[in-house]
Amino acid sequence: MLSVSVADRSQLRAWRAGGLVAVCAIVALLVAMAAPSRADAARVRCAGTFRVLHNDHIGRLALPRGRYRITILASGRPSCAQASALFTRFLEDYDGRLPGGWRVSVANSTFLRARGVGFHVARAGGEGGGGSGGNEGGGSHPRGGLFCPGTFRVLHNDRIGPLRLARGRYWIVLLQRRGLSCAQASRLFTRFLEDFRGNLPPPWILEAQTASFRRSASGTGFRVKPVR
Repeated sequence: MLSVSVADRSQLRAWRAGGLVAVCAIVALLVAMAAPSRADAARVRCAGTFRVLHNDHIGRLALPRGRYRITILASGRPSCAQASALFTRFLEDYDGRLPGGWRVSVANSTFLRARGVGFHVARAGGEGGGGSGGNEGGGSHPRGGLFCPGTFRVLHNDRIGPLRLARGRYWIVLLQRRGLSCAQASRLFTRFLEDFRGNLPPPWILEAQTASFRRSASGTGFRVKPVR
């Protein structure tokens, strides 16, 4: 009859225990790989798409014309409608220095205000189609305006009051499709460049953050943006 010593029985139990630990570790690893992370689970992909109607940029982030999907980094922070409105506002920004503590990460096309608070944009493919209503994170830019054909060339570094304009080519974008033509906007921009102090003739006012020139509070006017 085969006998097993006490030492052998102890070693056998140790092997069994070690094998059980190894199996548990493998199972735990497989579960972790299969389960989404809390960060991924918190992401919200907004319905509809946002349409950029003209090749554009926000600071160093290039945004070719086409449809984009918006994904919220954390549920409800911000909402899809808020993210759509923010994306529109950021596209109107002149120099890429965003308001309200927001910053843009060029590497992954993400806009952040704080840890876990922000949204990501990505090409949806193609240029056709539209977005859902604003409540779903859809939209388009420019909303009611129009990119003028061609570009305006600033021949040397210049300024209009607090608005600094580096030499180069600029788009002119009408804020509304009616009330001002592209030719009129070009002539006005030329005139405004002649006064570096920024004392625009009434009723025109300058909004330096968006490089917008408005005819009082009517909303009629235009904005400029460097071509990148």
